Amino acid sequence: MKEKIPNNGSHLDELGYDSFQDRINMLSEKVGGTSALARLSGVSESVVRKWKQGDSEPTLTRLLALAEAGGVSVNWLVTGKTDNAPQTEAQPKDDITKEFAMIPGYKIQVSAGPGTAPMEEEPTRFLAFRHKWLKYRGLNEKDLVLVFTRGDSMEPTISDNNTLMIDTSQRDMIDGSIYVIRTDNHLVVKRVQKLINKGLLLLSDNKDYKEQMIEPNEANDLEVIGRVVWIGKDV
Repeated sequence: MKEKIPNNGSHLDELGYDSFQDRINMLSEKVGGTSALARLSGVSESVVRKWKQGDSEPTLTRLLALAEAGGVSVNWLVTGKTDNAPQTEAQPKDDITKEFAMIPGYKIQVSAGPGTAPMEEEPTRFLAFRHKWLKYRGLNEKDLVLVFTRGDSMEPTISDNNTLMIDTSQRDMIDGSIYVIRTDNHLVVKRVQKLINKGLLLLSDNKDYKEQMIEPNEANDLEVIGRVVWIGKDV
């Protein structure tokens, strides 16, 4: 269920926000602050702070996520120009989905460490990816989901709080690829290597962590959620 966006005052309906910094600060106030805007748009609070301070500006994908999160148009976010003041409802998705696929994000932390239990499994956000890019990568939007990571065992490939796109149709494990795996009711993200005895090695890119061997009789208890096909990083 999409979160209801609070309206913090009638002054938010006024025009006159000349810079992007002004508009992003207004949007942050509208949805309830920096933390709320970060959560609704699927980025870290540090990135939102950079936007609010004028140190950086979002990519197109994040502009679309911000627009949907705050119930404003992308045109207003970019230019400050619109026929109407910012609305309390998001722009129709039909205007976006002609060019972009809206991939669902889940409030689930996948552990790049010893393992974390799955949490609420309902979409809490959507991020936009061009249909052309998905086609080029051979990905089908209906098979894709987004989750968060926690931990540093996959550094430098995957960092704490990165966003991962998982292709849930790719469950046949290929040596060297990275998968999200459910084991003992915990979700982990690991690189895999098949063994000749039909066992499995779960490998961490961070060499401070030891490999985990899964015996053949234990491998049957694993559930492969899907292969990691994209990693979203903050810089």
